[in-house]
Amino acid sequence: MDLNIVEILVVLMREFPEGAIKPEEYETLTKDLIGKGYSPREIETAFFWFHSRHEHRHLVPEVDVIDPDSFRVLHEIEKSVLTTEAYGYLIELNRMGIISMIDLDRIIEKAVLLGGRHLNADEIKMFVAAELMDQEAGTINFGESYYVKTQTDKMQ
Repeated sequence: MDLNIVEILVVLMREFPEGAIKPEEYETLTKDLIGKGYSPREIETAFFWFHSRHEHRHLVPEVDVIDPDSFRVLHEIEKSVLTTEAYGYLIELNRMGIISMIDLDRIIEKAVLLGGRHLNADEIKMFVAAELMDQEAGTINFGESYYVKTQTDKMQ
């Protein structure tokens, strides 16, 4: 999933927080989004993802049921990696239902591990897109950890 699709999803979630887009609204939305520079393929992909996520929301395991009024406090290292703007963007995506709290943790973890410094909202979108793409590819297994045993019997 590329960055433009994530941006379109944010637009859709802001305009349609309940997830219902009427069929007669698709044409107008598509024209508006094309006017903003998005390609028809990106728009169709975002619409499909948005609709699928809404339709299948009840099938997603409730692994991160968290009080909606709670929030995550960043560690000092995480604060050095993310700007306030980037963290605010992640919180907004979480509140809109685009990413879960587990996704948010994974995105922050990847940003820290890659050694970024003061990533802004535009830069963190790459991590969001990668996380969503991993979900689409089926590579995310909730609640599972993997360890690789090497020839030296050390866990990695």
